[in-house]
Amino acid sequence: MGILSAWRLTNGGQRVDGISSPYTTNQLSGIVLGDIFKGVEFPLTREEAIQVPAVSKARNLLAPLIGRQPLVALDANGVLPPARQPSFLYRSDSPVISPALMWTWVVDDLIFRGASLLGVKRGTDGFPLSLERIDPSRWTITNGAILVDEKPVTEGAGGSVIYVPGFVDALLDVGSRTIRQSRDIEDAVAGRARNPIPTTVIRQTEDNADLEQDEVKAIVEAYTRNRRDPDGTVAFLPYGLEMEALGESEPSMFENARNFSRIDVGSFLGVPSSMMDATTVQASLTYENKAGERSRFYVEALPLFSGPIEHRLSLDDVVPRGQRVRFDFTELYAASPTATDAPIQD
Repeated sequence: MGILSAWRLTNGGQRVDGISSPYTTNQLSGIVLGDIFKGVEFPLTREEAIQVPAVSKARNLLAPLIGRQPLVALDANGVLPPARQPSFLYRSDSPVISPALMWTWVVDDLIFRGASLLGVKRGTDGFPLSLERIDPSRWTITNGAILVDEKPVTEGAGGSVIYVPGFVDALLDVGSRTIRQSRDIEDAVAGRARNPIPTTVIRQTEDNADLEQDEVKAIVEAYTRNRRDPDGTVAFLPYGLEMEALGESEPSMFENARNFSRIDVGSFLGVPSSMMDATTVQASLTYENKAGERSRFYVEALPLFSGPIEHRLSLDDVVPRGQRVRFDFTELYAASPTATDAPIQD
């Protein structure tokens, strides 16, 4: 295990390799080994990633949309009647956290960390009565065991937790380079806003007037401060100095960079570019069918993050054999959804 993999194991939820073991960590290394003596690139955090507009857009398209859909249990004959629906599908023991909010943050865990963990309150029959999401900061996987608050917990039949592995790799792992590039683009745009002028060189013209490094730094800083001032379009240069503008970047360069950032982030999560408010070359040449893009989103993106929840809750330690759990997307897919949700018996 690498240094950075160990770091993430002690700081939040982990991706697992479902082939070898449901508890085997599968973190991508965040350290730049070829540049080890120049600095270390630490693993990307959710707090850093969510500040990127493209990441926030994709997350907000997926997590709340899935989280607010009702969960229902089915058997071979279809949807179970309300009286037979498991209570954990539609109720919460928390006075402030609704099931919709909890599932929204479970999807958030799947997006950013590739896995989520649920605490379970079980009935006398061994099946769950209620579930609660365990914050990733509280749990880790160490030597194949799940630890919550640094204490081992049991998973499976009769266990106190339910581990939900994702279908795809964590965005913080596979998308770290793209997200960091997006942050660099945002920094460049912010820097351009602070100094909306071409790159400038201040050159010393007097050979016999050697400036100390501190003097050079003071001149540059004073000029930079002046250019940030609303009235800083006019500057004074002392004798022996001249200023040269090296040229400026086209505004479209930043626009294109931010556009491609949205496309790339959407690609990691299966979200079509048009729903990310991005444009493509094809979109500029042909008519773009918005309904078709939304259908792609329903088919390609939603199952990547609703599926792990549905299939984990369908295992025999959660519902009786022969039953399965699914999100009810009927209202979402309907052309004219009803004004309110259908009543559910508690």
